[in-house]
Amino acid sequence: MSDRIVLATRNAGKVLELRAILADVLQELGAELIGVGDLPGGQDVVESGVTFEENATLKAVTVARETGLPALADDSGLAVDVLGGSPGV
Repeated sequence: MSDRIVLATRNAGKVLELRAILADVLQELGAELIGVGDLPGGQDVVESGVTFEENATLKAVTVARETGLPALADDSGLAVDVLGGSPGV
């Protein structure tokens, strides 16, 4: 297993937050969680999915292919029932 796992985001705050959440697992694996911004190059992934899950999958798969490293991603937003699901994805 690689000693690095990429979180498919340039948001340093998200990287720090997930490092804290996964600290025990990362230590057990001997792995380091890094963000896309910690790597040279790389383009932003177009979030063309129609669901949060599709967008997260697009980001993780794209970053994994570009870097050759295991990658994680999330996508979130607000889906307010009284607004018919808006603003949504």
